[in-house]
Amino acid sequence: MKLLELKKVSKAYTSNIGEFKILDDVNLSLQNKENIFLFGPSGCGKSTLLNILAGLDYPDNGEIYFQNKIIKKKSLELVQKDLGIIFQDHYLISELNIFDNIKLKSNSHEEIKAILKYFELFDLKNKFPNQLSNGQKQRVCVARALVSKPKMLIADEPTSYLDRENADLVINLILMASKKFDISTVVASHDMSFQSKFDKSYTIDNKNLILC
Repeated sequence: MKLLELKKVSKAYTSNIGEFKILDDVNLSLQNKENIFLFGPSGCGKSTLLNILAGLDYPDNGEIYFQNKIIKKKSLELVQKDLGIIFQDHYLISELNIFDNIKLKSNSHEEIKAILKYFELFDLKNKFPNQLSNGQKQRVCVARALVSKPKMLIADEPTSYLDRENADLVINLILMASKKFDISTVVASHDMSFQSKFDKSYTIDNKNLILC
């Protein structure tokens, strides 16, 4: 069953030297529990597409459907209730410990404890971000994104600052959590070694989405 669908989506940005079209007539269908890998060079439109999928931006033309319902404007409700996001930077709040950072996405102490245990972070719950390694920080970000069991997870270059061992660990954790919690994922990365782990892979070329 389709969870999210884009139909003929286009997006352009205007600067002081003119208008630049980033996406042109993009179509995409994301099924329940499906894992999609998105790759392509910097500036090709990956982040723009992810922002549209996440409801953080809205296309100039085209239609977006979520669970067969059309979304007519930026949908913060979608982001808050049904979506988890992992950014390239961890965006953990330095003044809060790990437990309280995850609490920003859930008020349920039982949910937080469960997700910390699932990602083997429970012993770090009282530590602060500056006391963690980069790999541990990104695992916290995955836990925070998934604590409320969203229907969809968007990850924009989640391994770009990690070494090979931790990068593999984070991707594997995302995909294992997808199966355990029945979550659809769209992960953007420059690292092509991850491509074979996903159900489908796409790149953006000439402002359009191409199945690879």
